[in-house]
Amino acid sequence: MSLHLFHQLVEGKEKMIAIILAGGKSSRFGSPKALATISGEVFYEKIIRTLNQTNLFEKIVISSSEELKDSFDYQDIVVDLPEYENNGPLGGIYSVMQQYDTECYFVIACDTPKITEKAISHLYQFFISRVMEEQLDIAGYEADGKKMPTLAFYSHHVVEDIKDALDQEEYRMKEIYQKKPSQWLNVDFINDPTNWYQNINYIEDLETTEL
Repeated sequence: MSLHLFHQLVEGKEKMIAIILAGGKSSRFGSPKALATISGEVFYEKIIRTLNQTNLFEKIVISSSEELKDSFDYQDIVVDLPEYENNGPLGGIYSVMQQYDTECYFVIACDTPKITEKAISHLYQFFISRVMEEQLDIAGYEADGKKMPTLAFYSHHVVEDIKDALDQEEYRMKEIYQKKPSQWLNVDFINDPTNWYQNINYIEDLETTEL
């Protein structure tokens, strides 16, 4: 990242792209998770509202599949490239990156509807404060020692690495963050007693979750 672009990001003049991953089959949940509701609000719509509140993003894009694309009441949808469809999060992320070229991307899974403006903003500051000095490419959250690559900022430097992983049929997010300079912010840093970072994987998770 050039010094000029770094200052643009710090000053908020260089906007970023947010990617909501919503193309999975949600087999464990039983129906598309992006379309489920929490406290009367659809998952993806709640995430979009929270992302907009940060005022960080030039565009918010839903990454989806051909099968689900018409299910969203939203304009900015990118369908997985044919050669990378059904390749998990990496296929969706790469498809969006190919259509929207920018300096930084924020990736969030659609099953994290309780994400907060505070959590996103703190992670952004964590990323920016380290990106120049440490040549950081990825900054995400971790909980109980488990990294959360679908709740993370990515620099554009990861694009070719994602393509290489996909072409080699390596679909795990770990294939990227183990190769690129990355750091992880513990969720406890946010000092928020709610489990705002929770992934809703099962209907039971939704029934027992608290906002």
